[in-house]
Amino acid sequence: MSLFTTAFEPPSPRLAPAEDDTADNSAKNSLASGPAVADSAVDLSSDDENDKDLAGLMQNIGLYPKIDFTSYLPNELLPKIFLYLDERSLISCMQVNKAWNSVASSNTVWRNMFRRYWQRCAITRNMPPNTNWRMVNKTRYELELRWRKGMCTTKVLKGHSDGVYCVQFDDDKIITGSRDRTIRVWDMNTLETIRILQREIPPRNTPEDEIKSYYDISGHQGSVLCLQYDSKILVTGSSDHSIIIWSIPDYKPIHLSRHHVAEVLDVSFDDKYITTCSKDGNICILDRRDPQFALLRTIPASRGTVNSLHLKRGIIASAGVDSVVRIWHAETGKRIMSFHGHDRGLACVQISSDKKYVVSGGNDNKIRIWDLKGKRPLAILEGHESLVRSLHINGRKIISGSYDQSIKVWDFDLSAPLLDLKGFHSSWVFAAKADCKRIVSTSYSSDVVLFDFTDGLDATYLPYFRSP
Repeated sequence: MSLFTTAFEPPSPRLAPAEDDTADNSAKNSLASGPAVADSAVDLSSDDENDKDLAGLMQNIGLYPKIDFTSYLPNELLPKIFLYLDERSLISCMQVNKAWNSVASSNTVWRNMFRRYWQRCAITRNMPPNTNWRMVNKTRYELELRWRKGMCTTKVLKGHSDGVYCVQFDDDKIITGSRDRTIRVWDMNTLETIRILQREIPPRNTPEDEIKSYYDISGHQGSVLCLQYDSKILVTGSSDHSIIIWSIPDYKPIHLSRHHVAEVLDVSFDDKYITTCSKDGNICILDRRDPQFALLRTIPASRGTVNSLHLKRGIIASAGVDSVVRIWHAETGKRIMSFHGHDRGLACVQISSDKKYVVSGGNDNKIRIWDLKGKRPLAILEGHESLVRSLHINGRKIISGSYDQSIKVWDFDLSAPLLDLKGFHSSWVFAAKADCKRIVSTSYSSDVVLFDFTDGLDATYLPYFRSP
Protein backbone atom coordinates (compact mmCIF):
# COMPACT_ATOMS: atom_id res chain seq x y z
CA MET A 1 0.00 0.00 0.00
CA SER A 2 1.42 3.38 -0.90
CA LEU A 3 2.44 5.99 1.62
CA PHE A 4 -0.13 8.62 0.71
CA THR A 5 -2.99 6.06 0.82
CA THR A 6 -2.35 4.95 4.41
CA ALA A 7 -2.39 8.57 5.56
CA PHE A 8 -6.14 8.76 4.92
CA GLU A 9 -7.32 5.37 6.13
CA PRO A 10 -9.86 5.61 8.96
CA PRO A 11 -8.86 4.35 12.39
CA SER A 12 -9.27 0.60 12.80
CA PRO A 13 -12.43 -0.36 14.74
CA ARG A 14 -11.71 -0.93 18.42
CA LEU A 15 -12.32 -4.34 19.96
CA ALA A 16 -15.15 -4.44 22.44
CA PRO A 17 -13.80 -4.38 26.04
CA ALA A 18 -14.29 -7.28 28.40
CA GLU A 19 -17.53 -7.13 30.39
CA ASP A 20 -15.84 -6.57 33.73
CA ASP A 21 -13.85 -3.68 32.34
CA THR A 22 -16.72 -1.94 30.60
CA ALA A 23 -17.85 0.24 33.45
CA ASP A 24 -14.37 1.23 34.62
CA ASN A 25 -13.09 2.05 31.18
CA SER A 26 -16.17 3.67 29.67
CA ALA A 27 -14.95 7.20 30.34
CA LYS A 28 -11.47 6.48 28.98
CA ASN A 29 -12.83 4.80 25.87
CA SER A 30 -15.18 7.68 25.26
CA LEU A 31 -12.34 10.17 25.33
CA ALA A 32 -9.95 8.04 23.30
CA SER A 33 -12.38 7.28 20.54
CA GLY A 34 -13.06 10.85 19.48
CA PRO A 35 -16.57 12.13 18.71
CA ALA A 36 -19.44 9.91 19.71
CA VAL A 37 -20.85 9.99 16.23
CA ALA A 38 -17.79 8.06 15.05
CA ASP A 39 -18.60 5.19 17.43
CA SER A 40 -22.10 4.90 16.06
CA ALA A 41 -20.84 4.57 12.47
CA VAL A 42 -19.82 0.90 12.86
CA ASP A 43 -21.73 -1.94 14.42
CA LEU A 44 -19.50 -4.86 15.41
CA SER A 45 -22.17 -6.89 17.19
CA SER A 46 -22.46 -9.55 14.45
CA ASP A 47 -19.65 -11.31 12.56
CA ASP A 48 -22.15 -12.33 9.90
CA GLU A 49 -22.56 -8.73 8.74
CA ASN A 50 -18.92 -7.85 8.00
CA ASP A 51 -19.63 -6.88 4.41
CA LYS A 52 -22.42 -4.52 5.46
CA ASP A 53 -20.22 -3.06 8.18
CA LEU A 54 -17.45 -2.39 5.69
CA ALA A 55 -19.87 -0.74 3.29
CA GLY A 56 -21.18 1.43 6.12
CA LEU A 57 -17.63 2.32 7.09
CA MET A 58 -16.82 3.45 3.57
CA GLN A 59 -20.03 5.48 3.32
CA ASN A 60 -19.35 7.29 6.56
CA ILE A 61 -15.61 7.68 6.18
CA GLY A 62 -16.10 11.40 5.83
CA LEU A 63 -17.26 11.55 9.42
CA TYR A 64 -13.79 10.63 10.71
CA PRO A 65 -11.34 13.45 11.34
CA LYS A 66 -8.69 13.57 8.60
CA ILE A 67 -5.22 13.99 10.03
CA ASP A 68 -2.16 14.82 7.94
CA PHE A 69 0.48 12.75 9.71
CA THR A 70 3.23 14.69 7.93
CA SER A 71 2.35 17.79 9.95
CA TYR A 72 4.01 16.05 12.91
CA LEU A 73 7.25 15.51 11.00
CA PRO A 74 10.18 17.90 10.71
CA ASN A 75 9.77 20.17 7.68
CA GLU A 76 12.85 18.80 5.92
CA LEU A 77 11.64 15.17 6.14
CA LEU A 78 8.61 15.37 3.82
CA PRO A 79 10.65 16.15 0.67
CA LYS A 80 12.88 13.17 1.46
CA ILE A 81 9.82 10.90 1.70
CA PHE A 82 8.46 12.18 -1.60
CA LEU A 83 11.75 11.40 -3.31
CA TYR A 84 10.76 7.70 -3.22
CA LEU A 85 7.43 8.11 -5.00
CA ASP A 86 6.76 7.42 -8.66
CA GLU A 87 5.17 9.83 -11.12
CA ARG A 88 1.57 8.73 -10.56
CA SER A 89 1.94 8.94 -6.78
CA LEU A 90 3.47 12.42 -6.98
CA ILE A 91 0.58 13.67 -9.10
CA SER A 92 -1.88 12.25 -6.55
CA CYS A 93 0.00 13.93 -3.72
CA MET A 94 -0.22 17.27 -5.49
CA GLN A 95 -4.01 17.11 -5.09
CA VAL A 96 -4.08 16.46 -1.32
CA ASN A 97 -3.46 19.90 0.16
CA LYS A 98 -1.32 22.98 -0.34
CA ALA A 99 1.57 21.68 1.74
CA TRP A 100 1.80 18.41 -0.17
CA ASN A 101 1.34 20.18 -3.49
CA SER A 102 4.22 22.50 -2.73
CA VAL A 103 6.58 19.61 -2.05
CA ALA A 104 5.31 17.21 -4.72
CA SER A 105 5.58 19.82 -7.47
CA SER A 106 9.08 20.98 -6.53
CA ASN A 107 11.88 20.72 -9.06
CA THR A 108 14.07 18.86 -6.56
CA VAL A 109 11.61 15.97 -6.29
CA TRP A 110 11.01 15.71 -10.05
CA ARG A 111 14.71 15.95 -10.87
CA ASN A 112 15.44 13.11 -8.48
CA MET A 113 12.65 11.03 -9.99
CA PHE A 114 14.12 11.52 -13.48
CA ARG A 115 17.50 10.34 -12.28
CA ARG A 116 16.01 7.24 -10.66
CA TYR A 117 13.52 6.15 -13.29
CA TRP A 118 15.34 7.35 -16.41
CA GLN A 119 18.92 6.73 -15.30
CA ARG A 120 19.50 4.69 -18.49
CA CYS A 121 18.69 7.68 -20.65
CA ALA A 122 21.57 10.12 -20.40
CA ILE A 123 20.92 13.83 -20.44
CA THR A 124 23.35 16.62 -21.17
CA ARG A 125 24.90 18.45 -18.25
CA ASN A 126 24.18 21.91 -19.63
CA MET A 127 20.51 21.93 -18.71
CA PRO A 128 18.98 25.43 -18.40
CA PRO A 129 18.96 26.81 -14.83
CA ASN A 130 15.16 27.20 -14.93
CA THR A 131 14.49 23.65 -16.12
CA ASN A 132 10.98 22.38 -15.43
CA TRP A 133 11.83 18.84 -14.36
CA ARG A 134 8.22 17.75 -14.27
CA MET A 135 8.00 18.63 -17.97
CA VAL A 136 11.28 16.80 -18.61
CA ASN A 137 9.78 13.66 -17.03
CA LYS A 138 6.54 14.07 -18.96
CA THR A 139 8.39 14.40 -22.28
CA ARG A 140 10.60 11.39 -21.55
CA TYR A 141 7.62 9.28 -20.51
CA GLU A 142 5.70 10.17 -23.68
CA LEU A 143 8.77 9.40 -25.76
CA GLU A 144 9.14 5.95 -24.20
CA LEU A 145 5.43 5.30 -24.70
CA ARG A 146 5.87 5.99 -28.41
CA TRP A 147 8.65 3.42 -28.60
CA ARG A 148 6.41 0.88 -26.89
CA LYS A 149 3.52 1.54 -29.26
CA GLY A 150 5.52 2.06 -32.45
CA MET A 151 4.31 5.65 -32.83
CA CYS A 152 6.80 7.18 -35.24
CA THR A 153 6.99 9.03 -38.53
CA THR A 154 9.23 7.83 -41.35
CA LYS A 155 11.25 9.77 -43.88
CA VAL A 156 13.31 8.43 -46.75
CA LEU A 157 16.67 9.94 -47.68
CA LYS A 158 17.61 9.60 -51.33
CA GLY A 159 21.02 10.28 -52.84
CA HIS A 160 23.03 7.07 -53.05
CA SER A 161 22.92 5.20 -56.35
CA ASP A 162 23.44 1.72 -54.89
CA GLY A 163 23.07 -0.30 -51.68
CA VAL A 164 23.97 1.41 -48.39
CA TYR A 165 26.07 -0.79 -46.10
CA CYS A 166 26.67 1.33 -43.02
CA VAL A 167 25.34 4.29 -41.04
CA GLN A 168 25.92 6.36 -37.92
CA PHE A 169 24.15 9.51 -36.76
CA ASP A 170 23.75 12.11 -34.04
CA ASP A 171 21.48 15.12 -33.47
CA ASP A 172 23.20 17.12 -36.20
CA LYS A 173 24.10 14.70 -38.98
CA ILE A 174 23.83 11.26 -40.55
CA ILE A 175 26.82 9.61 -42.25
CA THR A 176 26.35 6.68 -44.63
CA GLY A 177 28.66 4.48 -46.70
CA SER A 178 27.57 2.82 -49.92
CA ARG A 179 28.28 0.31 -52.62
CA ASP A 180 28.48 3.32 -54.96
CA ARG A 181 31.91 4.00 -53.35
CA THR A 182 30.83 7.25 -51.71
CA ILE A 183 30.34 8.48 -48.17
CA ARG A 184 27.50 10.93 -47.70
CA VAL A 185 27.03 13.39 -44.86
CA TRP A 186 23.40 14.42 -44.35
CA ASP A 187 21.97 17.29 -42.32
CA MET A 188 19.71 15.81 -39.64
CA ASN A 189 17.30 18.75 -39.74
CA THR A 190 16.88 19.20 -43.50
CA LEU A 191 17.80 15.59 -44.43
CA GLU A 192 19.75 16.98 -47.37
CA THR A 193 23.23 15.85 -48.40
CA ILE A 194 25.83 18.40 -47.27
CA ARG A 195 29.03 16.52 -48.18
CA ILE A 196 30.04 13.69 -50.50
CA LEU A 197 33.39 12.00 -49.87
CA GLN A 198 34.76 10.18 -52.91
CA ARG A 199 37.83 9.86 -55.09
CA GLU A 200 38.72 13.15 -56.73
CA ILE A 201 40.79 14.20 -59.69
CA PRO A 202 44.01 15.79 -58.42
CA PRO A 203 44.54 19.51 -59.12
CA ARG A 204 46.49 20.34 -62.30
CA ASN A 205 49.53 21.51 -60.38
CA THR A 206 49.90 18.20 -58.46
CA PRO A 207 53.42 16.74 -58.96
CA GLU A 208 53.40 13.55 -61.02
CA ASP A 209 54.91 11.45 -58.23
CA GLU A 210 52.07 12.49 -55.91
CA ILE A 211 49.15 11.82 -58.25
CA LYS A 212 48.74 8.15 -57.28
CA SER A 213 48.83 8.85 -53.56
CA TYR A 214 46.33 11.67 -54.05
CA TYR A 215 43.96 9.29 -55.82
CA ASP A 216 44.37 6.66 -53.11
CA ILE A 217 43.71 8.89 -50.11
CA SER A 218 41.00 11.09 -51.62
CA GLY A 219 38.43 8.30 -51.51
CA HIS A 220 37.78 4.58 -51.74
CA GLN A 221 38.12 2.57 -54.93
CA GLY A 222 35.55 0.00 -53.75
CA SER A 223 32.36 -0.26 -51.75
CA VAL A 224 32.31 1.51 -48.39
CA LEU A 225 31.46 -1.38 -46.07
CA CYS A 226 31.87 0.11 -42.61
CA LEU A 227 32.36 3.40 -40.78
CA GLN A 228 32.56 5.00 -37.37
CA TYR A 229 33.08 8.58 -36.25
CA ASP A 230 33.39 10.72 -33.14
CA SER A 231 33.95 14.45 -32.66
CA LYS A 232 37.46 14.33 -34.19
CA ILE A 233 37.78 11.60 -36.82
CA LEU A 234 35.81 9.46 -39.24
CA VAL A 235 37.17 6.00 -40.11
CA THR A 236 35.87 4.14 -43.16
CA GLY A 237 36.65 0.62 -44.40
CA SER A 238 36.24 -0.67 -47.93
CA SER A 239 36.24 -3.65 -50.24
CA ASP A 240 39.44 -2.13 -51.69
CA HIS A 241 41.22 -3.59 -48.56
CA SER A 242 41.92 -0.14 -47.09
CA ILE A 243 40.75 2.15 -44.33
CA ILE A 244 40.79 5.92 -44.64
CA ILE A 245 40.88 8.21 -41.62
CA TRP A 246 39.20 11.60 -42.15
CA SER A 247 39.38 14.67 -39.94
CA ILE A 248 36.16 16.15 -38.57
CA PRO A 249 34.57 18.62 -39.10
CA ASP A 250 36.32 19.41 -42.38
CA TYR A 251 36.23 15.79 -43.66
CA LYS A 252 39.75 15.89 -45.04
CA PRO A 253 41.52 12.52 -45.54
CA ILE A 254 44.52 12.40 -43.21
CA HIS A 255 45.63 8.75 -43.35
CA LEU A 256 45.27 5.63 -45.47
CA SER A 257 46.06 2.16 -44.16
CA ARG A 258 46.36 -1.14 -46.05
CA HIS A 259 47.09 -3.69 -43.35
CA HIS A 260 44.50 -6.20 -44.58
CA VAL A 261 44.77 -8.33 -47.72
CA ALA A 262 41.01 -8.62 -48.23
CA GLU A 263 37.85 -6.59 -47.75
CA VAL A 264 37.64 -4.55 -44.54
CA LEU A 265 34.26 -5.54 -43.10
CA ASP A 266 34.02 -3.65 -39.81
CA VAL A 267 35.71 -0.92 -37.80
CA SER A 268 35.49 0.08 -34.14
CA PHE A 269 37.61 2.56 -32.19
CA ASP A 270 37.93 4.44 -28.92
CA ASP A 271 40.35 7.11 -27.66
CA LYS A 272 43.30 4.65 -27.68
CA TYR A 273 42.82 2.10 -30.46
CA ILE A 274 41.37 1.73 -33.92
CA THR A 275 40.39 -1.88 -34.64
CA THR A 276 39.38 -3.44 -37.95
CA CYS A 277 38.42 -6.90 -39.15
CA SER A 278 38.48 -8.46 -42.58
CA LYS A 279 37.66 -11.30 -44.87
CA ASP A 280 41.31 -12.33 -44.38
CA GLY A 281 40.43 -13.59 -40.87
CA ASN A 282 42.55 -11.01 -39.04
CA ILE A 283 41.92 -8.21 -36.56
CA CYS A 284 44.27 -5.22 -36.88
CA ILE A 285 44.82 -2.84 -33.95
CA LEU A 286 46.16 0.65 -34.71
CA ASP A 287 47.44 3.25 -32.26
CA ARG A 288 45.06 6.17 -32.46
CA ARG A 289 47.31 8.42 -30.38
CA ASP A 290 50.17 8.04 -32.85
CA PRO A 291 50.13 10.73 -35.60
CA GLN A 292 50.89 7.99 -38.15
CA PHE A 293 48.32 5.58 -36.68
CA ALA A 294 50.94 2.86 -36.37
CA LEU A 295 49.90 -0.79 -36.50
CA LEU A 296 50.32 -2.21 -33.00
CA ARG A 297 49.43 -5.83 -33.65
CA THR A 298 47.59 -8.21 -35.93
CA ILE A 299 45.44 -10.93 -34.35
CA PRO A 300 44.73 -14.07 -36.38
CA ALA A 301 41.17 -14.23 -35.10
CA SER A 302 39.67 -16.94 -37.28
CA ARG A 303 40.43 -19.37 -40.07
CA GLY A 304 37.59 -17.81 -42.00
CA THR A 305 36.07 -14.37 -42.42
CA VAL A 306 35.68 -12.10 -39.39
CA ASN A 307 32.49 -10.24 -40.23
CA SER A 308 32.10 -8.00 -37.21
CA LEU A 309 33.90 -6.62 -34.20
CA HIS A 310 33.21 -4.15 -31.41
CA LEU A 311 35.71 -2.41 -29.14
CA LYS A 312 34.59 -1.26 -25.70
CA ARG A 313 36.95 0.05 -23.03
CA GLY A 314 39.84 -2.29 -23.65
CA ILE A 315 38.08 -5.42 -24.85
CA ILE A 316 37.16 -6.54 -28.36
CA ALA A 317 34.30 -8.85 -29.32
CA SER A 318 34.58 -10.53 -32.73
CA ALA A 319 32.25 -12.76 -34.75
CA GLY A 320 32.58 -14.54 -38.06
CA VAL A 321 31.72 -17.44 -40.28
CA ASP A 322 32.86 -20.07 -37.77
CA SER A 323 29.84 -19.18 -35.51
CA VAL A 324 32.04 -18.45 -32.46
CA VAL A 325 31.99 -15.20 -30.47
CA ARG A 326 35.46 -14.39 -29.20
CA ILE A 327 36.53 -11.81 -26.61
CA TRP A 328 40.02 -10.28 -26.85
CA HIS A 329 42.19 -8.03 -24.71
CA ALA A 330 42.96 -4.99 -26.86
CA GLU A 331 46.25 -4.13 -25.20
CA THR A 332 47.80 -7.59 -25.38
CA GLY A 333 45.85 -9.18 -28.23
CA LYS A 334 45.22 -12.25 -26.06
CA ARG A 335 41.96 -14.14 -26.26
CA ILE A 336 39.99 -13.92 -23.00
CA MET A 337 37.07 -16.23 -23.69
CA SER A 338 34.88 -17.75 -26.40
CA PHE A 339 31.14 -18.32 -26.64
CA HIS A 340 29.67 -21.25 -28.53
CA GLY A 341 25.97 -21.60 -29.24
CA HIS A 342 25.13 -20.38 -32.71
CA ASP A 343 24.98 -23.19 -35.23
CA ARG A 344 25.67 -21.09 -38.33
CA GLY A 345 27.93 -18.18 -39.30
CA LEU A 346 27.71 -14.83 -37.49
CA ALA A 347 27.22 -11.41 -39.08
CA CYS A 348 27.21 -8.98 -36.13
CA VAL A 349 28.28 -8.54 -32.52
CA GLN A 350 27.94 -5.77 -29.91
CA ILE A 351 29.14 -5.13 -26.35
CA SER A 352 26.77 -3.37 -23.94
CA SER A 353 27.74 0.08 -22.66
CA ASP A 354 28.32 -1.29 -19.14
CA LYS A 355 30.60 -4.00 -20.58
CA LYS A 356 28.59 -6.74 -18.88
CA TYR A 357 26.97 -8.36 -21.90
CA VAL A 358 27.59 -9.28 -25.52
CA VAL A 359 24.90 -9.79 -28.14
CA SER A 360 25.44 -11.65 -31.41
CA GLY A 361 23.39 -12.50 -34.47
CA GLY A 362 23.83 -14.43 -37.66
CA ASN A 363 22.65 -16.91 -40.22
CA ASP A 364 20.67 -19.06 -37.77
CA ASN A 365 18.17 -16.16 -37.57
CA LYS A 366 18.74 -15.86 -33.80
CA ILE A 367 20.11 -13.24 -31.45
CA ARG A 368 21.98 -14.49 -28.42
CA ILE A 369 22.83 -12.57 -25.25
CA TRP A 370 25.97 -13.60 -23.38
CA ASP A 371 27.06 -12.76 -19.83
CA LEU A 372 30.66 -11.56 -19.92
CA LYS A 373 31.21 -11.76 -16.17
CA GLY A 374 29.59 -15.16 -15.74
CA LYS A 375 30.95 -16.41 -19.07
CA ARG A 376 27.65 -18.02 -19.94
CA PRO A 377 24.66 -17.66 -22.28
CA LEU A 378 21.74 -15.67 -20.94
CA ALA A 379 18.98 -15.56 -23.54
CA ILE A 380 17.98 -16.30 -27.12
CA LEU A 381 15.82 -13.84 -29.05
CA GLU A 382 13.84 -15.44 -31.83
CA GLY A 383 11.59 -13.76 -34.37
CA HIS A 384 13.59 -12.95 -37.46
CA GLU A 385 12.98 -15.17 -40.47
CA SER A 386 16.35 -14.71 -42.11
CA LEU A 387 19.95 -13.72 -41.35
CA VAL A 388 20.40 -11.15 -38.57
CA ARG A 389 22.70 -8.69 -40.29
CA SER A 390 22.87 -5.80 -37.82
CA LEU A 391 22.73 -5.30 -34.05
CA HIS A 392 22.84 -2.14 -31.98
CA ILE A 393 22.42 -1.73 -28.21
CA ASN A 394 20.76 1.49 -27.11
CA GLY A 395 20.33 1.63 -23.33
CA ARG A 396 18.13 -1.33 -22.46
CA LYS A 397 16.92 -1.87 -26.00
CA ILE A 398 18.42 -4.01 -28.77
CA ILE A 399 17.80 -2.94 -32.36
CA SER A 400 18.23 -5.65 -34.98
CA GLY A 401 18.12 -5.55 -38.77
CA SER A 402 17.65 -8.64 -40.91
CA TYR A 403 17.62 -9.99 -44.41
CA ASP A 404 13.90 -10.62 -43.82
CA GLN A 405 13.61 -6.85 -44.55
CA SER A 406 12.46 -6.01 -41.02
CA ILE A 407 13.82 -4.07 -38.07
CA LYS A 408 12.97 -5.27 -34.58
CA VAL A 409 13.34 -3.59 -31.19
CA TRP A 410 13.82 -5.86 -28.16
CA ASP A 411 13.59 -5.27 -24.43
CA PHE A 412 17.04 -6.16 -23.12
CA ASP A 413 15.90 -7.01 -19.58
CA LEU A 414 12.85 -9.06 -20.55
CA SER A 415 14.49 -10.62 -23.64
CA ALA A 416 11.21 -9.94 -25.43
CA PRO A 417 10.20 -8.07 -28.61
CA LEU A 418 8.90 -4.53 -28.25
CA LEU A 419 8.48 -3.39 -31.83
CA ASP A 420 8.47 -4.89 -35.31
CA LEU A 421 9.02 -2.47 -38.21
CA LYS A 422 8.09 -4.10 -41.49
CA GLY A 423 7.40 -2.83 -44.98
CA PHE A 424 9.80 0.10 -44.93
CA HIS A 425 12.61 -1.62 -46.83
CA SER A 426 12.23 -3.49 -50.10
CA SER A 427 15.44 -5.48 -49.70
CA TRP A 428 17.92 -6.88 -47.16
CA VAL A 429 18.51 -4.60 -44.17
CA PHE A 430 22.25 -3.98 -43.80
CA ALA A 431 22.39 -1.60 -40.83
CA ALA A 432 20.10 -0.16 -38.16
CA LYS A 433 21.32 2.28 -35.51
CA ALA A 434 19.34 4.09 -32.82
CA ASP A 435 19.43 6.67 -30.09
CA CYS A 436 16.61 7.39 -27.63
CA LYS A 437 14.74 9.45 -30.26
CA ARG A 438 15.28 7.81 -33.66
CA ILE A 439 16.25 4.78 -35.71
CA VAL A 440 18.14 5.13 -38.97
CA SER A 441 18.39 2.07 -41.19
CA THR A 442 19.91 1.14 -44.54
CA SER A 443 19.53 -1.73 -46.96
CA TYR A 444 20.58 -3.26 -50.26
CA SER A 445 18.41 -0.64 -51.93
CA SER A 446 19.79 2.88 -52.11
CA ASP A 447 17.30 4.39 -49.65
CA VAL A 448 18.09 5.46 -46.09
CA VAL A 449 15.06 5.36 -43.75
CA LEU A 450 14.65 7.57 -40.68
CA PHE A 451 12.15 6.54 -37.97
CA ASP A 452 11.40 9.57 -35.79
CA PHE A 453 9.67 8.96 -32.44
CA THR A 454 9.68 12.65 -31.44
CA ASP A 455 7.40 14.14 -34.08
CA GLY A 456 4.66 16.12 -32.31
CA LEU A 457 6.25 16.03 -28.84
CA ASP A 458 7.03 19.20 -26.94
CA ALA A 459 10.51 20.05 -28.22
CA THR A 460 11.65 22.17 -25.26
CA TYR A 461 13.86 19.49 -23.70
CA LEU A 462 14.24 16.95 -26.51
CA PRO A 463 17.65 18.32 -27.59
CA TYR A 464 19.03 17.49 -24.14
CA PHE A 465 18.19 13.78 -24.29
CA ARG A 466 21.09 11.50 -25.14
CA SER A 467 21.56 7.77 -25.35
CA PRO A 468 23.71 6.32 -22.54
